[in-house]
Amino acid sequence: MDTPETLAEEVSSLFSLPDLVVRACAVMDNPSSTDQDLIEVIELDANLVATCLRLTNSAIFAGRGQVETLTRAVILLGHRALKDLVLATAAVNAFRDIPEEFVDMRTFWENSTAAAVLARLMAVRLRLRESEGLFLAGLLHGVGRLVLYVRRPALYREALSLMRDEGLPLEVAEARVFGFSHAAVGAALMDEWDLPERLMLPVEYQLDPEEAPAYTREVSVVHLAVRMSCSLAPCLKTHQELQTFQPDERARRCMDLLQLNLADLGEIGLEALAVSQEVIDIIQPATRVRY
Repeated sequence: MDTPETLAEEVSSLFSLPDLVVRACAVMDNPSSTDQDLIEVIELDANLVATCLRLTNSAIFAGRGQVETLTRAVILLGHRALKDLVLATAAVNAFRDIPEEFVDMRTFWENSTAAAVLARLMAVRLRLRESEGLFLAGLLHGVGRLVLYVRRPALYREALSLMRDEGLPLEVAEARVFGFSHAAVGAALMDEWDLPERLMLPVEYQLDPEEAPAYTREVSVVHLAVRMSCSLAPCLKTHQELQTFQPDERARRCMDLLQLNLADLGEIGLEALAVSQEVIDIIQPATRVRY
């Protein structure tokens, strides 16, 4: 019988982080490593360097001054924040070869990037530490769906049919078919990648923030970001005016926990609408040279 963990193990080699990224993360996690140790590893891949610098200089991470070198990026961002940007770059690339029959990957990454930008902006507004980490959690919130698409396509089509025919929320349809949701699968894959709990929990509990055992504010941010991205991402294509966010009871409890109101979220949404396309253009795997 499938579990989130067995599915993650099944795809760990198919959806893997590049060796260079694993090495870079090991350096960044070593408290005795120096900035130069980190730079020497990342510089082995010119595409990785270019993408990280483009992200660092994008509007979503603006305010740090023009960053032209990795040395400057390390100084301004720090090891952990730079690690999150390296992982964001690598994670998108890990899923670049999923067949179009399963999912429109461009739309998938547009929605995921919108959630990432919203989570980052919300975290900055709330002055949460390590807002780059919430950018990454928002970006990866849906990767469990990709695992299910690729490894259990017939069952996932059954879940989608249940959602459509019975009007069920996606996570309820998934639970009926699999016994768990895509959020649990995504968190299990992140565990296979040895990503920290501060990133895994917002993904694992994105659908039910009140169940999170820790990082409750971060989980609530990702929950709201994912909900808001459903209306923001389509506006990037149609250039329509962003609709006012309509929170359900669960979203309202997250807003209460974070002390955010609808006006706050409206401002965040408009800012996200202004900067999301730039970030999409940077991370879209179709626009980049593969590792």
